[in-house]
Amino acid sequence: MNRPLLYLPALLFSAPSLALVPPNYSDPPTDLDAEVELGMQYNSGNTNSANFNTRGKLVYDTENARQEAVARAYFAADDEKTTAEQYQLQYQSDYKLEGTQYLYGRGDMLWDRFGSYLKQFTYSFGYGYTPLDAKRTKVTLEVGAGYRYNEANLSNSDDMSDPTNDEGIVRLASKLEHRLQEYTTFNADASVETGNRNTIANLNLAYRNQFWADLALKVGFDIKYTDKVPVGTENHDVVSTVNLIYSFR
Repeated sequence: MNRPLLYLPALLFSAPSLALVPPNYSDPPTDLDAEVELGMQYNSGNTNSANFNTRGKLVYDTENARQEAVARAYFAADDEKTTAEQYQLQYQSDYKLEGTQYLYGRGDMLWDRFGSYLKQFTYSFGYGYTPLDAKRTKVTLEVGAGYRYNEANLSNSDDMSDPTNDEGIVRLASKLEHRLQEYTTFNADASVETGNRNTIANLNLAYRNQFWADLALKVGFDIKYTDKVPVGTENHDVVSTVNLIYSFR
């Protein structure tokens, strides 16, 4: 048999495969992004303590709208008792307008066993605008109005008044996303929600370093200030975390 004929079947099968999967092939982009982050610490010896925090984020971004959902939990305990227990759910839906403008609706639900308020449910709607969207930096501003329900933590107080109240609020918020280097980013989210009963300010800072494929290391600081709090509780709460993040894209 002629030797070149021996290579004919291999050429027939390999040619179509090269045509179907070119060398520079990559998966098509998707509108859905998700990430999960996790951090924990356990100490033993003279002092036994443990803390755990987790956060999940889901974003669905299309031509006309953007949906974002975030769930977070934080827990800490020593060898005698639980010292922190907090859960939070956030959801925001943006309807895109012309240019970089959008209308939004937002819900934020917080349960905090040891906070100044056991429950805080906030619902708002408003207008958003992105004045800067460059290669390395993005800035977004939001203004809106809504409603907030509060249930005060009176476990350390002799106040016998009704622990619950609700109020209308005005909400101002800003978001900064800045890429320091190719694999390093810095995020800062700030918001102020003020009503006729109380004012609450939040500042979330995050430094993120992508070090392997879909894995990243994140250092975060969540700072919350509440103007009026029940007797025996603090005005400010700070949660510091160091987490590993896995991204699904």
